[in-house]
Amino acid sequence: MLPPEAEAAPEAPPPEPAPKPAAPALRVYPFRFTGDAKEYFRIWIVNLFLSVITIGLYSPWAKVRKTRYLHANTWVADANLEYHGNPLAILKGRLIAVGALITYNLGGHYLPKLGTAILIALMVIAPWLVVRSMQFNAVNTSYRNLRFHFHGRYREGLKVIAPLLLSPILVLVLPPVDPNTDPTRPLLWASVFLPVVPFLLFYPYVIGALRRFQVENLAYGTEPFTIAIGIATFYGIYIVAALLFLVGMVLMGFSAMVVVFWSWAIFVPMFAYLLVIAVVFAYTRSRVTNKTFNASRLGEGRFRSDISFIKLGWMYFVNVFAIVFTCGMLVPWAVIRVARYRAGCLAIESDGDLESFLADVSRPVSATGDQLGEFFDVDLSL
Repeated sequence: MLPPEAEAAPEAPPPEPAPKPAAPALRVYPFRFTGDAKEYFRIWIVNLFLSVITIGLYSPWAKVRKTRYLHANTWVADANLEYHGNPLAILKGRLIAVGALITYNLGGHYLPKLGTAILIALMVIAPWLVVRSMQFNAVNTSYRNLRFHFHGRYREGLKVIAPLLLSPILVLVLPPVDPNTDPTRPLLWASVFLPVVPFLLFYPYVIGALRRFQVENLAYGTEPFTIAIGIATFYGIYIVAALLFLVGMVLMGFSAMVVVFWSWAIFVPMFAYLLVIAVVFAYTRSRVTNKTFNASRLGEGRFRSDISFIKLGWMYFVNVFAIVFTCGMLVPWAVIRVARYRAGCLAIESDGDLESFLADVSRPVSATGDQLGEFFDVDLSL
């Protein structure tokens, strides 16, 4: 028998694992809109009066007043957006747009093929003007005295809309439609429907590519935005929208049958039509907005958007009737109502301190870099 001191000592318990560092708390910075319908009504009514008596020439100044008010009342992280747009730049862009529209209408009225050729030329030029407009709007928008920037180029913009050029090219190549031609001729049907096919096939692609083009080339100070989203997402949105529209058309057919039995229900089909349009428009707009924001980042910040297409569609539907029955006097109320809802559905999520991130972004930006808005002097937004 071994002496007591020779007996094996009990094994020491294994050391406890070091505690894992706690994950940084997710911080949420919601957007909010503080605009008031009565305040905005005063801006809107003056803008409307001056635009009418100046035959639209005052509309750029009206847009600046409206945008400044909407930006100034959009807040996130205890700071609001600011707009610094120059009305003369907007006037220049609108004169260009009006001139292009007049040229297209005159050419199309007297020589349809010439009108189509003008349309193709305008579509080739349009990306340059759109890029300049995006640059103008970005650099004239600021947050905490730091401006946004847009670095997109014409060639990239042309690639975005290039698929839609197939529609006017087909119109130009195919023979013109003659109403006196036998409607059973295949060539007549081809001239009518073939140009529509590229538009239907590529419209979701263009919307998705345009959203990615906008976000990927946008920067806040020196910090670029990023987005991770596939084009297939946008095709899914518009396929569902098309199905909703078809279902709506069926329901409209039933509503029309109601009038056959009850003549007093003559307004039911009109209500049904407006409801279908409001729901389809709200669905596409809310889904495209949600998908775009939810896939976008700015540094450590992730955007979150949760707009409900049912709520937005009902809002559009009510807004239309409110505007119609008040002869347009409730337009300011409708604008503020939608702006407040959309802002309330948007937020920025961050694992770190947003204040520190914003301070780091603003340090490398010189005062000279914030004066580039004078260079981008064309704005086509209407």
